[in-house]
Amino acid sequence: MDTVIYSASPLKAYAGGIFMIALFFVLGLFGLLSAILPGRGRRKAKPVKRLLMGLLGLLMFACGAILTIVMIREYQSGVQTVLVRVAEKRIVEKNCPDGGICKDYVVETTDGEKNYVFGPAKSAWDKVEENACYRFTYFPAQSLLGDSLSEGDAPPSLYETTGAITRIELANCP
Repeated sequence: MDTVIYSASPLKAYAGGIFMIALFFVLGLFGLLSAILPGRGRRKAKPVKRLLMGLLGLLMFACGAILTIVMIREYQSGVQTVLVRVAEKRIVEKNCPDGGICKDYVVETTDGEKNYVFGPAKSAWDKVEENACYRFTYFPAQSLLGDSLSEGDAPPSLYETTGAITRIELANCP
């Protein structure tokens, strides 16, 4: 029997993306309202400032809409399960929007033909061991334009882009 290391509902797997969509829409609404509604206080906002706020609000709304479309396409593609061996696990540091340093927990894996890079939750990352085999269930990442930009005669990719992870199980290696 396989040991479950991590399990999440699709709602939990997409919680970060849903939060970002809500943030984009709230910021966009704020920008649009501050451009449309008359300003309160001693000074009225200049027309150029109001126009810029309106444009930034529209941009935020557009970003939220694009992120929504990408997330829905990814969710509708369905889950995929792969049996992989962990080649390496790393902590990747990157700059955060607040100016600090953020850490991403990355697991590089292979099934012998393709390479997969997963970004599990830290609690699951702590339990994953190198050179062990796992069964990952995830939503494959989708681009905004989907397969419309791919070339028909192109060789198959050696790298699979992964999205939200819903399950990780320890498995026996073949």
